[in-house]
Amino acid sequence: MSLDVLTVAAAFISFGIFLLVHVITFRWLHPEQLLRSLVITVAAIAGLPLVMMAALFFLKAGNFPWQAWGCASLLAMMINGLLCFVYVLCVFGPYETSVRMRLLREIAQGKEKGVSHQDLLARYNEQVMVEVRLQRLLGSGDIIEKDGLYRIGRSRNFFFIFDAIAGVLKKWIGR
Repeated sequence: MSLDVLTVAAAFISFGIFLLVHVITFRWLHPEQLLRSLVITVAAIAGLPLVMMAALFFLKAGNFPWQAWGCASLLAMMINGLLCFVYVLCVFGPYETSVRMRLLREIAQGKEKGVSHQDLLARYNEQVMVEVRLQRLLGSGDIIEKDGLYRIGRSRNFFFIFDAIAGVLKKWIGR
């Protein structure tokens, strides 16, 4: 079998395992634990392509030099990481944090009888939305509360990566 096929297969199988673990664990977690669990799951699955490729190497799945297996392993890990990143950025993030998506889910759950405007306002007023977000940030450790004031809990976290990327893009664009 081609090393290219083995590389892509290892990456996609690892990503499939990530999705399975993600779906299973998120059924039991409280909303404030979601981000921490997601980061832990991504980190735990990150090395799986390397383990899979090492197993294939030792099982002699192909007659390739060890250097090729090493490069293929790194590539499989990168593909798996990119798949996880795209999933978090484009699927999980909007589904979990978008008010628009939550409103659509609430309305869809109303089925034929629908949902009243008053019910939606009761569930999505400013206080509720801020409280939900604060609980998530507190649960993940990104912010801390002391004496009734909120502060940044960690100087480096998942969100600062996006902030740094946006800062670089703003400099390049000139806005």
